[in-house]
Amino acid sequence: MTGAARGIGLATARRFCEEGAAVALSDVGDVEGAAAELAALGHPAVAVPFDVTDEEAVAAGVAEAKDRLGGLDVAVANAGVVRFVPALETGLDLWRHTLDVNLTGVFLCLRAAGRIFREQGSGVLLATSSQAGLRGYAGEAAYCASKFGVVGLVEVMAKELAPLGIRVNCVAPGTVDTEMQELVVGEFARRIGGDRAAGRRALLDTIPFGRGGRPEEIADAFVYLASDLASYVSGATLVVDGAECS
Repeated sequence: MTGAARGIGLATARRFCEEGAAVALSDVGDVEGAAAELAALGHPAVAVPFDVTDEEAVAAGVAEAKDRLGGLDVAVANAGVVRFVPALETGLDLWRHTLDVNLTGVFLCLRAAGRIFREQGSGVLLATSSQAGLRGYAGEAAYCASKFGVVGLVEVMAKELAPLGIRVNCVAPGTVDTEMQELVVGEFARRIGGDRAAGRRALLDTIPFGRGGRPEEIADAFVYLASDLASYVSGATLVVDGAECS
């Protein structure tokens, strides 16, 4: 599980543990602390930190995760970044960094785990896209491009790997109560010329449920896709957005 130090990643790692799985957590943040938190609750969790944009580090990290867990059945590529900059103002460095983390990082992680799964004839590859991977949003050129790319990558890999007994899917969250979502609140506040409280109200007004999702609700979607309940599901994007984009 990449991007596992907090938010959706940590919640998903916790849910997998609750289902009896042993998990390896990766992040460029305090993933050791996150793994220790789970271990303190009696869950088998280890920290395997690596940078998802580093090809060699990803391959070594995934291999280490397999060794330390005694096997690998599911890989979740979740690490991501977001910035709000209009397309015409987006610099090449920002563009490249966003795609490097959100798309190339997903590709490297899924490829590394997929090669292991090919040898064992089974496995589940999962990725985090976004509702912004299904429709464009002003001010999110790089982010939307990266998340649209994740959806396309998942669809391609699902077709290629199905004959090998490997399923590939992604989850597309909407607004979720995480630290990253606070950036969205700030952007809404900027657009309406109000404070953060006004920005939060404006954001929640776009959601029929009137609230953001909980990280645990996104984690449940990953657990479903990893389970035998989804044994005939591959190449799918499971949207979990409280009808935000319906």
